[in-house]
Amino acid sequence: MIFLRILPCLLGLLILFSAAPALAAPGDVAEVNGRGISFVELEAARVSFFAGFSPEASEPDEAVLQMQYSHALSRLIEETLVCLYMENKGMGLAPGALDAEEARIRADYPEGAFEETVLGLGIELEGWRERLGRRLLVEQFAARVLRQEVSISADEAQEYYRTHADEFTVPELWHFLRVTGQDSRTVAAACADIVAGQDAAEVRKKHLVTIHDINMGIELLAPDAAVVLASLKPGQASAVKKVEGGYRSLVLLRKTPPTLLEPAEISRRIEQALFEEKMPVVYADWLRRQLKKAKVRVNPAIFPDQRPPLSGTAENREEKGEQTRQDAQSFR
Repeated sequence: MIFLRILPCLLGLLILFSAAPALAAPGDVAEVNGRGISFVELEAARVSFFAGFSPEASEPDEAVLQMQYSHALSRLIEETLVCLYMENKGMGLAPGALDAEEARIRADYPEGAFEETVLGLGIELEGWRERLGRRLLVEQFAARVLRQEVSISADEAQEYYRTHADEFTVPELWHFLRVTGQDSRTVAAACADIVAGQDAAEVRKKHLVTIHDINMGIELLAPDAAVVLASLKPGQASAVKKVEGGYRSLVLLRKTPPTLLEPAEISRRIEQALFEEKMPVVYADWLRRQLKKAKVRVNPAIFPDQRPPLSGTAENREEKGEQTRQDAQSFR
């Protein structure tokens, strides 16, 4: 496990830390307005942010580790500022919100695989839950605080629509059945029954075939399937074709022409897109204001100059166009 390989480095930092001016609690690497950030949190954040960057078989380079810890601590300081702000404003997470999000994420994993995945990264489940709670609170901060500071004019919305008109059109959809089987005559007979109006479920029982119901934009279709379907009218079946593993025929059910999204959905998408464009600048300005009045103490064992590793952070975010929501989700 990565955690075990970097443990000597962490122990070295702890030894150095013992000689540094004491923070609020033993093992803290930094304090933000009196709120401590522990080595456990720092390591969980580092592993989360840089999962996949350090090959399992290689020993992490000291300079690379230092860069990773610097980045992780910077992000933790920022997140702590956000969390303290939200708590002070009475906008903490609603009861049950963390449990509900955890259940949603776990549902994507087979039984037992979630714990194995998290622990395999060297992250304790409790540390993972804490990072999840931070991410949810940062998302809430973006939606309830930053969004209120972003103004979008009618001219901006119209210009965005004009230059991104293709984003608001649902492409032409082709609805068809793909019928496959081991015998060409069986596939042909099944398609004939479907064309005659029989339900696909009944056709499956009658013939030894597999039927896939597909509704797909034409730009996503395989070229050979697109050519076949283009020659059909709704209610027609293609000729049976020999394919890998058996035989296949396509039955076209319906072609839906391109349609424009509903005005309300277009408006929502434009607002969201422009908000995401402007949010890094708004967040950078918010962060500058918070840092001016914040009391941030950093363990000099990690940052010998004892300066918070945030100088330039806001500007860097603005230049790179990073988004707070995307940043907060990087640990998943």
